[in-house]
Amino acid sequence: MQESSTQPAAIAAATVAPHAHFSWSKFWSQSRGLLLVTLISLAAALFFYSQWQSAQRQQLVLSAQLEQQKRLQQRELGRIGQRLGQLQAELAQVSQMGNRLVNDYDLVDELPVARVDNNLLQRPFNGFADLNQTLAQVMTQTQEYGITLVALESMLLNLHINEITQIQGHPVPGISQLSSGFGQRRDPFSGRARWHRGLDFRGKQGEPIAATAAGVVSLSEHHRDFGNMVEISHGQGWITRYAHLDTQLVEVGEHVEQGQLIARMGRTGRATGVHLHYEVLKGNKQLNPARFIPN
Repeated sequence: MQESSTQPAAIAAATVAPHAHFSWSKFWSQSRGLLLVTLISLAAALFFYSQWQSAQRQQLVLSAQLEQQKRLQQRELGRIGQRLGQLQAELAQVSQMGNRLVNDYDLVDELPVARVDNNLLQRPFNGFADLNQTLAQVMTQTQEYGITLVALESMLLNLHINEITQIQGHPVPGISQLSSGFGQRRDPFSGRARWHRGLDFRGKQGEPIAATAAGVVSLSEHHRDFGNMVEISHGQGWITRYAHLDTQLVEVGEHVEQGQLIARMGRTGRATGVHLHYEVLKGNKQLNPARFIPN
């Protein structure tokens, strides 16, 4: 009875023990494989995640660089726009000045100056640097051309002023008799030798007196010796003086043309008879007026 009860137990123990040992080994083997796969998957995930992060960072850096480049380009375009506006304004001024010289002085297209090369801005450009260099070249040419035109205009204007203000007229229009010349003479009041600084023209009371050149009236007053007198400034130190007048017909600051009636002949001041005393001065020095009166 005892043998029968212990034998099945032994058989059961012998059967269970080998079966339990086999299951743990297989489980561990499968777990290691699963763990290895998990570790490899995790490593791959970490690698791809790091690559993704690196790509994101590179994209952010590239976006920032593109944005900065875009801002720089916009700023550069703004500067170029300003330079183009300035260039356009300068070209307009130069063109206007050239047209004025052509019209005012009848130069047509014979201006002896180099013109701006308009083809410079009509070629392809290799970036902003090339465009800026070309703009600088055009602006330099424009400024040089403008300076040349200003100098030419100044020269022509001076020639024109010298032409219209040249003292060459007669102060007494029509027939007039010279009663006293320029230089040493006997003073009619004292009888002594005295230097006469102008020319005296005999005439009738109220006879018209004309400006001998264009200019501006610088004096119109009564003088103790010269009586009623008028002085006209012609620029560059040139002055003509008209004395012993009956009446003055112009006022200080008035612009007069050559041949314009400015006064009437009289005998005011220190005078022995009706006549005009006429002087030509250059820098306060009296010159012989006969040099400036046409024959």
